[in-house]
Amino acid sequence: MKSRGLLYAALTATTVVWGGSFVAIKQALRYLSPLELLVMRFVPASLAFALLIFWRERTAPARLLREQWRSLCLMGLFGVVAYHLALNTGERMIPAGTASLIVAVNPAFIVVLSTLFLRERVTWIQVLGLSMAFLGLLIVVRHASGGEVDVYYLRGVLITLVAPLSGAVYTVVSRPLAVRYPPLAVTGMGTATGTVLILSTVRPSLVDSVMGMPRDGWVSVAFLALLCTVGGVTTWVMALEHLEAASVGVFIYLVPLWAAMLSKVVLGEGLTLELIVGALIVVGGVALVSGGVRTVRVTGTLEVPGGRAKRS
Repeated sequence: MKSRGLLYAALTATTVVWGGSFVAIKQALRYLSPLELLVMRFVPASLAFALLIFWRERTAPARLLREQWRSLCLMGLFGVVAYHLALNTGERMIPAGTASLIVAVNPAFIVVLSTLFLRERVTWIQVLGLSMAFLGLLIVVRHASGGEVDVYYLRGVLITLVAPLSGAVYTVVSRPLAVRYPPLAVTGMGTATGTVLILSTVRPSLVDSVMGMPRDGWVSVAFLALLCTVGGVTTWVMALEHLEAASVGVFIYLVPLWAAMLSKVVLGEGLTLELIVGALIVVGGVALVSGGVRTVRVTGTLEVPGGRAKRS
């Protein structure tokens, strides 16, 4: 009982960290471009994952790379490059709290893609959940700006929407791998392939940006790389090794709520009644959608992982 309590506390802390990631992204973007932040976040994260995988799963990476390199490349492209570049770019144009609620509809996109490409059946409860999630998202988008909705703001919303869509592709691609290989190895190798893809984009200007970055910028990058990406994912995987999937999965609904509150406290973003109502509708809709998502042993490098995981 005591160990379950500790795991629940660790999961709660993880959701706070993942909620805070949207605030940290906003802070880091004061000093780095979206692409520079991508590099600064995932190079150290990949190195940390490499150490973890070597420690826990020594033989899995080589077999995974040999047998599934195409899928790993797709995971890196969509789960690291497309997802985080869209999120970083979008957060330059919209509030962090709004971005977190847009990303929260990731499970809805997973259901849509699974229906189109995996021919999975959709239940009427999932249809209701999809409708609620997107209705709540419309309310959030309309009222989160704190003023008139202009073209610049809508462009930020559309760019950010690429993140949950990319996350859904990542989840659908990773499903076959997640039932055959250790989840930490799958996530770590997917992160590494994505990092390799972005290394070709490094420019000398990154050195200037990094050298001129103050302490709060470094803290934000370290928070994103080590706590959000490596620490959060590792905690999630460990929890799934000891708890039921339903017990773990319910915690994910706290992430956008933490993000909205932390955005208010740290960044001074607005938290209106309309935004709260929209957020609750989004979370409620996502909960209904996720209730019918096929369970797999998968996690990810996403701020709001999609679907649920099956305990081995």
